[in-house]
Amino acid sequence: MREKAEGLQKDMVQAAETKKKYRATLLRLVLLVVVVIVLALNLFTHVFRVVHYYGESMEPALHDRQILVVHKTDKVGNGDIVAFYYNNKVLVRRVIAEGGSSVEIEDNGTVIVDGRTLDEPYVEEATLGQCNISFPCNVPFEEFFVMGDNRPISMDSRLEEIGTVPQDRILGKVLFHFG
Repeated sequence: MREKAEGLQKDMVQAAETKKKYRATLLRLVLLVVVVIVLALNLFTHVFRVVHYYGESMEPALHDRQILVVHKTDKVGNGDIVAFYYNNKVLVRRVIAEGGSSVEIEDNGTVIVDGRTLDEPYVEEATLGQCNISFPCNVPFEEFFVMGDNRPISMDSRLEEIGTVPQDRILGKVLFHFG
């Protein structure tokens, strides 16, 4: 009888230890999930931003209603697709020229930056499009001349209303898209 009681007591101690280990493992798992969520929120607040793209200005590179992941960075250059603020909206366009450059666009849509014709394989229909600025356009330092890939319909730096985009209005560079 005594052996039975000792065995039962051993089983109870073992069950209590197992329960204690289970709780400790569960607590560690919950803490790990909380840390991962905090890190992800921090990452998507300070390093990356998720943006919904609406419109046809960047076709064929981007399509209406795609989700974009934008890297917040100051290192933006020619050819990069960037998201920027305009009238409390986020627009997405391609950087054509950086500050200090001179831009000209011919009537047939050929873009010339600092005397060199741009090779633009991403443009399906080259055209002057919507344009009310005069050329050459000298891009101020710390600003960017941006254009949509769908030139006939894109509203971009060719319009005085938008103009060149100051660095402080750039959200960042589009890293990838899906949807």
